[in-house]
Amino acid sequence: MKKILLILSVLTLTGCSKNTYLTGTLMHQLQENELDLTRIQFYNDNPLYLEREVPSSDANIKSGKVIFRSGRYINRISLETLTPGIMKKEVGNTLLVSFEKNTEESSLRFAPVAGEKGEFFYQLVDAKDNSVFSRLDYEDNKYLVIYKKPRVRLMLSKSVLNNLKVKVRRMKGNKIK
Repeated sequence: MKKILLILSVLTLTGCSKNTYLTGTLMHQLQENELDLTRIQFYNDNPLYLEREVPSSDANIKSGKVIFRSGRYINRISLETLTPGIMKKEVGNTLLVSFEKNTEESSLRFAPVAGEKGEFFYQLVDAKDNSVFSRLDYEDNKYLVIYKKPRVRLMLSKSVLNNLKVKVRRMKGNKIK
């Protein structure tokens, strides 16, 4: 029976898609198997824009593009769905994931947030690990966050799961003599 439950849980994680959400349960399995998170390819599940107003004389734009709107210059950085990213650093339960080849300042923070059916999903959070926010620090600047969908969660390739070896030990019981 326990083997059947294990097989069903693996099948649930390995549906038709190539990617799966990074959940608290999956993170526990990755850590238990001592997989190096910096060597795992991560992806985002939903798009978003980061925007900030910049003076026309400001040439210190590290990434994104500048658009002219309503007489103002706007620095816009877009994160499209399934953009590949790598973990730069782990701080407690929070993962700093970079979707650009820059420094830690160009990383986004993902932390476990309670989701459907009591499972925790690694979701985009602000500097205080709050999942409800309107601004984010990025490249030493404050950006307004514009979502196309209500949240951005972290995903990883299911091929990572092929490297997981689940160690199962059956308790034999203890009888009174």
